[in-house]
Amino acid sequence: MLAGLVGLSGCGFRPLYGPVSAADGNLEAELAAVRVGPVYERTGQLLRRSLQRRFEDTQPGTPARYMLSVAYDLGSEILGYRQDGGITRVRYTLMGTWNLSTMSTPPQRIAASSIPFRELDSFNIPDLQFFAADSSRDAALERLMDGLSDEIARQVALELRRRKESPATG
Repeated sequence: MLAGLVGLSGCGFRPLYGPVSAADGNLEAELAAVRVGPVYERTGQLLRRSLQRRFEDTQPGTPARYMLSVAYDLGSEILGYRQDGGITRVRYTLMGTWNLSTMSTPPQRIAASSIPFRELDSFNIPDLQFFAADSSRDAALERLMDGLSDEIARQVALELRRRKESPATG
């Protein structure tokens, strides 16, 4: 096991949330300083709350230094039909982008997503089971928003770590 750890350190592997250096502190404090801007509609509320759990809730009381703006586009398509024309399966496609800036005046852009992140999920609509269909739809939307917030949190953490490691901006 020790040989495996030594081998990983030789190839440049470092834990994402590990300390950058003793003087810089850890990345969790930087992530806790990120505030999530408003995201509208019910699905936007799910996304915003999921992002807040990943950033603001990690170390409550951390002063805000960064503003994260998120935009997404949610599309749906029908995948299955019954013989009578009723819908039996729906797929959602989610595309999302983000922009991180400082909270100074004027705000300075720190990083942004280079390409939109894409997430897919689908759910079944059982015959005459309306509550089950609603529950399936809500669960699919929640999975989509959690997947998008995971990817955004990962990308923001990488950008903040890169920023701390570069001598010009750190």
